[in-house]
Amino acid sequence: MEETLYGVVTKVTYYSEETHFGVVRIKLDYKDLEIAKYKAKLFSNLLTVTCNFDRRPVIDEEYDFTGNFVTNQYGTQFKAKSFFRKNENTLEGVIAYLSSDLFPGIGKVAASRVFETFGKDCLVLIERNPEVLEDVVGLNQKQKETLKTNIVGLEHNKRLLVNILDLGITMKTALKLIKVFGDNADEIIKENPYKLIDFVEGFGFKRADRIALALGVQKDSEIRIFALTAYILKESCFSSGNVYLEYDELFQKICNEINVDEEIFFLPDFEKVLKKLIVDKKIILDEEKNIYLYQLYLSENILAQKVREFLNRENNNGYNINDINKIIKKVSEKDEIDYTEKQRSAIISALQEPLLIITGGPGTGKSTIIKAIINCTLELSPSELIAEKLALLAPTGRAAKRLNEICSFPAQTIHRFLGYEGQGIFKLGPEAKTDAKIVIIDEFSMVDVRLAARLFSSLEPDVKVIIVGDVDQLPSVEPGEVLADLIASKEIKTVRLDRIHRQSSESTIISLAHSVNQGIIEENLLQKQNDRNFIRVQDNSIVAGILKTVEQAMASGMDLIKDIQILVPLYKGEIGINAINEKMQETFNPGDGNEIKHLNRIFRVNDKVIQLVNRSEKKVMNGDIGHIISLNMEDGEYHGITVMFDFGPVDYDREELEDLIHAYAISIHKSQGSEYDLVIMPFSYKYYIMLRRKLVYTGITRAKKFLIMLGNLEAFTRGISGLEIKRKTRLAEKIKDNFNFSLDYEDVKNDFMENLSPYDFLD
Repeated sequence: MEETLYGVVTKVTYYSEETHFGVVRIKLDYKDLEIAKYKAKLFSNLLTVTCNFDRRPVIDEEYDFTGNFVTNQYGTQFKAKSFFRKNENTLEGVIAYLSSDLFPGIGKVAASRVFETFGKDCLVLIERNPEVLEDVVGLNQKQKETLKTNIVGLEHNKRLLVNILDLGITMKTALKLIKVFGDNADEIIKENPYKLIDFVEGFGFKRADRIALALGVQKDSEIRIFALTAYILKESCFSSGNVYLEYDELFQKICNEINVDEEIFFLPDFEKVLKKLIVDKKIILDEEKNIYLYQLYLSENILAQKVREFLNRENNNGYNINDINKIIKKVSEKDEIDYTEKQRSAIISALQEPLLIITGGPGTGKSTIIKAIINCTLELSPSELIAEKLALLAPTGRAAKRLNEICSFPAQTIHRFLGYEGQGIFKLGPEAKTDAKIVIIDEFSMVDVRLAARLFSSLEPDVKVIIVGDVDQLPSVEPGEVLADLIASKEIKTVRLDRIHRQSSESTIISLAHSVNQGIIEENLLQKQNDRNFIRVQDNSIVAGILKTVEQAMASGMDLIKDIQILVPLYKGEIGINAINEKMQETFNPGDGNEIKHLNRIFRVNDKVIQLVNRSEKKVMNGDIGHIISLNMEDGEYHGITVMFDFGPVDYDREELEDLIHAYAISIHKSQGSEYDLVIMPFSYKYYIMLRRKLVYTGITRAKKFLIMLGNLEAFTRGISGLEIKRKTRLAEKIKDNFNFSLDYEDVKNDFMENLSPYDFLD
């Protein structure tokens, strides 16, 4: 239950101009009976309060705060959700305000003269007509200009904030909205509350709809139905991975949402909505009545057209087969590797074809082939600066790092290669091409249709592209099934590696992965192997089994941060990611009382954490895993943390902690592109909705040395028999039909480059 208290500010411990988050000390008046009741709890009349403010608080200002008490290593504090300044119309309040750092050059004497001239409404009067300050005796011109400018700006912001708060929006969100919409934020929101969905990350339809209905928007109004249609289409595509929805399917989804209490939405209404959304370039209705988000339609078409450009061009790389065979022999002898016929075929094709796909499961030598292709390319062009024109790419930082270690050649993420600047903005694209001549992309099963289109649109027509990936792994989290579609088109030369090599054939993990991929349960599944084990336990013993396994692994010398990873399909529930992370932290990093709380999470030094969103300004990307190396303090209060990633340390302010969650356990989707010495995978029917073959297969293939599976054998069996539903895409058909897409660059600039808020619904 929320509580309300008031006090006078005695100290501003911390305040961020960027986030408006502040930490203040207030003095309580125990003579007031409403405040006196807290005396026994607090022991002192001084209390630390955290809150989002409209501006920097001022010493001697009096505030009402509404929120809850929290307890941490510094004792009891008050976490406020809202505030009200009480004494800003009194002489003391005005003097404290105008003589603060917010008004440089204004002292208490000048502030007193302002109040004496205009009285308790002085701030309102000055905001309405700043020229009245000319009537104040004793102020110089510089002081008058300072007061005019700052009072108008600060008072406007305060009124704007109050107007937005009156809509039932939280302080934190209100401050974000002002940053997005500017000085007219309240008017823009009232005119169309559904704009919040597109412009504010994390604002869904239901949240915006509550505000709209409270403002008097009718349930069958056009703006409501337009917003709902676009939202359902976006959410459905980003949660399912589909690139489009069928006409009848989208209509039914809207009816299910809007016709709950009464029938107010019918087919003619739907057709009217679609026409308007098409005109506004929000959606596309294709010839088969499939409905796309406009950006996804552009991406699929651009990618199909770029693939055809590569396939249709005249291939003239200057390498003859005799030279290639000599170089392969030289590289083979140097690296002491005897390539199989399929591996040789893959290397030759990579050097000859304009576009090639190499696919195969674990242990089939994909990384070996990449290294060979690079070395052969460098040998074939020794006098040219070919190394500077060869781009080795992967979807994630961890995958790029592993590629770099295996191939002894610089690798980078696709985002970094394209010059990602945040907010959906890339330096390279249709108008600004890369100068690369050979592009090799590993772990391509993770690449979604938008990123693939962005990458291909940045390449010149004469670039050689080599795509490498395991088509049997999970597809991308975001819409599309690009690797599978490229192969399914049967237009691109594809080499399938299916032989497990000597060093890999000794791994029972790899043989298990291949069996799972074929839907086969190995006879020795329950027999303990040298590198894997399946431990049958009940659901209520799964967490205890995980903790025991981790304890034994650490006792054998494994590192909790670098070597051990728990992979779980779902976040919620008693054996979900969140619950397991809580138990892991409690057991292996209980802390010494020094911690920082944010939302429902507690962060401590040595906690393992994972980044949830791309932050190009910090050079940290979604899926990067690190550990906390310090809690950062200012004026006796923690205001942030520092996390050590593979590439170096990154600082986070308190408000940026929403970017992080604990990573002792992570989702299998988040683990793609990474390998761990020990993988622990629980199995339960409580994960039923996610028990699918590709999920199980992908999780198993993350284990490099050891795999511990524990839980319900029947759930494991259900998992490998459950096949994923093919995503709704048309990329393969468009490539096959030699699709011709006429595109105005203005469309690309305004829509293809536009940022779509990333929805990670699968996690």
